[in-house]
Amino acid sequence: MSELKSSKAIDRVYQYVKQYIHENALSPSVRDICKGAELKSTSSVHTYLKRLNDLGLIEYRPGMRRAIILKDTIGDSSDEHVSSTTEHTPASVIKLNCIGKITAGQPIYAHEDYSDSIYVNKSLIGSSDAFLLKVQGTSMINAHIMDGDYIIVRKQDHCNEGDIIAALIGDEATVKRYGHMNGLPYLFPENDLYEPIPFHSEGCRILGKVVGLHRYNI
Repeated sequence: MSELKSSKAIDRVYQYVKQYIHENALSPSVRDICKGAELKSTSSVHTYLKRLNDLGLIEYRPGMRRAIILKDTIGDSSDEHVSSTTEHTPASVIKLNCIGKITAGQPIYAHEDYSDSIYVNKSLIGSSDAFLLKVQGTSMINAHIMDGDYIIVRKQDHCNEGDIIAALIGDEATVKRYGHMNGLPYLFPENDLYEPIPFHSEGCRILGKVVGLHRYNI
């Protein structure tokens, strides 16, 4: 493959990864990238991802599913999920768009939904990227997270014991409290009707830490 063709393919992969993460709040699989960037070989995708990692554009961890992290999203005004404030909005406030629904019950696939947005104080998220998710279910009611609430999630791939997080298990998303049981990480509900969920398989990933919520109805 010529250097020019290789460069164009790397750019296609990068643009697709950026778009996918912005639209889904999680990174694409290698097969997603194959299809989206119109590549025939998964080995080529791995090669291009390693190159993007070397260039400092992404953080790529081979061997882990959906483990691509963008390195240039913080402060990126093109990010459609965290919009810059307008001239009519105080500088201390930022607009967050709802990017989908997440379960507070048994994990379900996170559905896209861009119909709602709210303004929040930047002190909630600091300089980090953030997004909203609409909660479905009742597994977190003892933590005062109710069905229909909007949780404010600060994007990060790590957390501390006891943090409430938005998490991915395979292709399914849920909101739970992070902790350990018998030395292994689990996701714990805040409702006695639900059981802890193992969070130590290859497909488990932290999407971000829940730092606040918005509720329209009391």
